[in-house]
Amino acid sequence: MSSPRPPGEGPDDAEVDRAFAQIVAGLRSEGSATGVNPPWPPEAPANRPAPQGPPPQGPPPPQHLGPGTPEGMATDHRSYEPPEEDDHFVPPPPPPLPAGDLHFWGIVVGLVLGPALVVLSAVVPALGAPWAFVGAVLAVGGFVLLVLRQPRRRGLGDGDDGARV
Repeated sequence: MSSPRPPGEGPDDAEVDRAFAQIVAGLRSEGSATGVNPPWPPEAPANRPAPQGPPPQGPPPPQHLGPGTPEGMATDHRSYEPPEEDDHFVPPPPPPLPAGDLHFWGIVVGLVLGPALVVLSAVVPALGAPWAFVGAVLAVGGFVLLVLRQPRRRGLGDGDDGARV
């Protein structure tokens, strides 16, 4: 809750309303075709005494330059457009799958067909337990082949500390 102002201190309500009306009128005319901004700082009311002493030093007030700034940049966040992409990366085509590598195809069949058989035998009762067992053996076999395909020793002493992509 605000405390009442003593008389004679600060602007009265009528001055505040007039200043607010000037600000709103200036904002409305800012977007007009004339392109003339209201004067800054706003003029002081006639019945208010002029400030004494030197003017305050500081940066100049911000100005809205609009979409036609010298640099061609918009100052409004709503008028942002991302820059056009001149060049974009086109990856090379992937290498073909290894046709004669039985180790690779054993891994694929074991890790794809094995869990699929386990799930199908649980959903379709006609398949039953034997197919679930076959699926589990295929999944375990695919995993074992995948582990066996890994290199036996890591090349830690060759000076290459980066990832291989």
